[in-house]
Amino acid sequence: MTNGIRRIGIPRALLYHKRAALWDAFFSALGIEVVVSPPSNRAIVGTGCSLSVDETCLSVKVAMGHIDWLADRSEAILVPRYVSIKRGELECTKMWGIYDIARNSLQGIDIVAYSVDDSKETHRRTRESGELYRLARRLGAPASRAAFATAKAINAQKRATAERVRTQEALRNTRSDGPRVMVAGHAYNLFDETIGVPIIRELKAQGCEVVDSEAVDHVLAARLAKQLSPTLYWTNSRQVLGAVEHWRHHVDGIVFLVTFPCGPDSLVTELAVRKMKGVPMVTLVIDEHSGETGLQTRLESFVDILRMRRGDGMVSGNRGAA
Repeated sequence: MTNGIRRIGIPRALLYHKRAALWDAFFSALGIEVVVSPPSNRAIVGTGCSLSVDETCLSVKVAMGHIDWLADRSEAILVPRYVSIKRGELECTKMWGIYDIARNSLQGIDIVAYSVDDSKETHRRTRESGELYRLARRLGAPASRAAFATAKAINAQKRATAERVRTQEALRNTRSDGPRVMVAGHAYNLFDETIGVPIIRELKAQGCEVVDSEAVDHVLAARLAKQLSPTLYWTNSRQVLGAVEHWRHHVDGIVFLVTFPCGPDSLVTELAVRKMKGVPMVTLVIDEHSGETGLQTRLESFVDILRMRRGDGMVSGNRGAA
């Protein structure tokens, strides 16, 4: 790995949407400038699609577009591998493979990587804090500074996560002026400008209060998900399922956000629909060809149903403040 890196690129994709605070604090403490790729746009997605095989899920295609954007704008690009962050759970295989996909698809780029695997399936468990410390040392930081950067990063991540959970949880036992809708999906889809952001924006434009499955305590979500499906071991899927269970009596409807062709998400949404009765649900499957007009029409129909159930009446086209 290259020592003395002064400028590192971080793709605004995949785990960036969970670990932005962690990486920003870590590299800042090491004195390394961070360059984050811009919010996703059609050009970035198009590039990512051109670098990927057709069967690749949209989330990885988006990530490849961001990595390519950073190729000539930074000295190196952070592309870590996450296999497991908790014993008994596994990350989606896209988190395992994105390093190898990027390395073999894009020539001439310097990739900074570390590997986190806390699963019981491996004989050598590697936890995130230890991997960050070792990364700092490989980048040339002395032991004391590596330890400081690691601790600062872990604490920043905990604070950022806790604040998001606390802010959303405060809404749980209050009544919203308009329909309250949970958008359930993975962080890398929910907060991507071409995938989840247009859906959240549209719901707010229609006067809905929006909550999301990511701003739910991860320990609580995993416990609730295990009650519904003891054999579900995907960390991200547990988060979605547990968050829906936690909020389903406190929302008027649930929008499941799935990127094509994600197999685990298809199973999780079907499981939720079968086991959670009494709350309207709709599944939106997004690929690179999805248009906002079609999504807007489906969401308008869904919100109309929610308003009727609340007794608000039919109000298609009457948009509230975002």
